[in-house]
Amino acid sequence: MNQQLIFNHDFSFDENTDSVSCSCLAAGMRLRIYIKKPQGWDNLSWLEQIKEDCFYWEEQIEEAARADRFNTEGVLYLDGSA
Repeated sequence: MNQQLIFNHDFSFDENTDSVSCSCLAAGMRLRIYIKKPQGWDNLSWLEQIKEDCFYWEEQIEEAARADRFNTEGVLYLDGSA
């Protein structure tokens, strides 16, 4: 079980960023994550793929958090890959 980040599993598709969005808690702060939809995917299929592969994405988010890739507003953007 993850001790550094607590994932909320609140995945949704964000039309404004063309990404799947989710959040996690780290040291009491809520962080927002966006996983960019790859070209050729429709919105619903990408959302479902992220949900199915949530443990993979949690690892990617943890790795990016360790590398401090969050912007000044606590937002992390990841490139999606199929």
